[in-house]
Amino acid sequence: MAPKITVFMAAYNAANYISESIRSILDQTLGDFELLIVNDGSTDHTVDVINTFKDPRIRLIQNDKNRGLVYTRNVALTEARGSYVAILDSDDIAIHDRLEAQYNFLQEHPEIALCGGHGIVIDKNGAQVKDNRLIVPVGADKIKMTLLFLNTYVNSTVMFKTSVLKELNGYRDYAPAEDYELFTRISDKYPIDNLDKILVKYRDHDSNTSVVQSETAKLKVIEIKKNQLENLNIIPDQRLIHTFYSILTWNFNLFKFADYLNLFTQLKIANQNLNKYPIIAFEKFLFNYWFEIIFIKKAKMNAISLLLNTNLFKWSYLSARQFRKVFKLSIKGFGRIKE
Repeated sequence: MAPKITVFMAAYNAANYISESIRSILDQTLGDFELLIVNDGSTDHTVDVINTFKDPRIRLIQNDKNRGLVYTRNVALTEARGSYVAILDSDDIAIHDRLEAQYNFLQEHPEIALCGGHGIVIDKNGAQVKDNRLIVPVGADKIKMTLLFLNTYVNSTVMFKTSVLKELNGYRDYAPAEDYELFTRISDKYPIDNLDKILVKYRDHDSNTSVVQSETAKLKVIEIKKNQLENLNIIPDQRLIHTFYSILTWNFNLFKFADYLNLFTQLKIANQNLNKYPIIAFEKFLFNYWFEIIFIKKAKMNAISLLLNTNLFKWSYLSARQFRKVFKLSIKGFGRIKE
């Protein structure tokens, strides 16, 4: 009989941490799962550690050599037996009721194809770090809009329908940003959500893929940004793509207010034509980003005129707090900012 859930764990030289990761799954309050571990050519004692566990729910598959994340994750396309696939990286720790909470949520909301949740950050020794909460947005519309700009998922918290993974032919060659790329494709076709609940302890250490391959990740995410613009029927020239990317990195120094105004205006018009996101909510969402950029870039005496730009502004979008902050910013200016 097929299990309810396939927990998928890719492992490469994970001997230092994988025991805790496996134990956190075996101790789950929901026990109807298989733990599918794919060893991607480890050269340490990862396999020896895995083999110390004798639980029949564990299924170990060995790649013939080190194949990389995309190949390894796509083993789930052919091997997953569960109706849902839950991801847990081999250095992270699942909260004890994570599988039960997500399974119940997805059973109650069959339209949802993907869900995740919050995390807390631990160091290489398992101790919680300062400012350790990884909080993700909650609510289908909010997540879908935010995903256009940022990755709204902690990868080790995600659970998605196996049928959707297979329908979309799994992960594409965007490592180490292959998870973000998959999430964007899922969100283009299906509702997605997050639980307002901590589901995982995320281990932060120098060997994290996101740290080791940061420059590669940048190039792949820029390619994802290009794809997102094209999916909205926006012609993505290089300046527009990199302006778009700068929002993800929260680095606004390289671009002018005019660049962000151009980007947001094009996104607004594209959504009016395609109706991918709720119109009013999306336009307010863009306005809030516009406000943050005005404030972070310190527009000063230009602040109010920029904020009230008719391409993005409506009085109903403006909060009293935002107006006060921009007003205070504007009176600090000693000269008009030149664009």
